[in-house]
Amino acid sequence: MSQSQCSFYAIFPSIQSAIRIDGDGGMRIQLDIPESEIGNALDLLSMRQKVLKVTIVVEENAPL
Repeated sequence: MSQSQCSFYAIFPSIQSAIRIDGDGGMRIQLDIPESEIGNALDLLSMRQKVLKVTIVVEENAPL
């Protein structure tokens, strides 16, 4: 069954290419997801080839 949303904790990796702006006007981001959050993030697999609305919320006291 396809999920319509998922939620998990993640961080931007401390590498220069974590947030990249392409010359074509696009952007690519990478996230590091801890092992404890993989179960929640697996729902992303059912969202391939879908248009996503992304909301980023800073979680000050996240369990990472």
